[in-house]
Amino acid sequence: MKRTMLYLSLLAVSCSVSAAKYPVLTESSPEKAGFNVERLNQMDRWISQQVDVGYPGVNLLIIKDNQIVYRKAWGAAKKYDGSVLMEQPVKATTGTLYDLASNTKMYATNFALQKLMSEGKLHPDDRIAKYIPGFADSPNDTIKGKNTLRISDLLHHSGGFPADPQYPNKAVAGAFYSQDKGQTLEMIKRTPLEYQPAANISTAMSIICCLDLSSSRLPVSRLTAMLKSRFIARSA
Repeated sequence: MKRTMLYLSLLAVSCSVSAAKYPVLTESSPEKAGFNVERLNQMDRWISQQVDVGYPGVNLLIIKDNQIVYRKAWGAAKKYDGSVLMEQPVKATTGTLYDLASNTKMYATNFALQKLMSEGKLHPDDRIAKYIPGFADSPNDTIKGKNTLRISDLLHHSGGFPADPQYPNKAVAGAFYSQDKGQTLEMIKRTPLEYQPAANISTAMSIICCLDLSSSRLPVSRLTAMLKSRFIARSA
């Protein structure tokens, strides 16, 4: 809980699309924009409750028809120094910027998988090897189990992969060194497991890459193209 951050750094509610490439945002009010003020107050109280029970900081911005109708900050922009609770946390403001770190790849991959699952093209209990030819243990691997890995194991970060294999860094990656995307994906398939699947939890970049590979074996294009055609383009 200490390191869990709920970052609603931007919630854009857009009911129309401006012809301008970069529309100018103007100030308005919830009442003028047709929002239910009591519902917004309920949301305010709910977010305040979440901050009271442990969420460090929340920022919310609502935009409709290129008008800013609501923005507010709750809690702290910085509440912990490492793992130590600060005596005087840095208060969050509407101008606070957050480091989103690895959230982009996590959200993109999960949204794509949820879409495929809702269409019946993929199931969380499916084996990874079903979608990635050659995804198997090597004879010399100390820890075996790739043939048992399911998509849900990767989603739970319990797939057994090393946290940071650093494929582009030859000094670290060794025989798995690669600075070519296609070759790197092959190296990921060959990377030995670091622990028995489901025996531990470790966030690993390899997990996202394997999920990307899994989605690419379905009757869709690569992950980035799929997101563009199924989500981004449709919202424009």
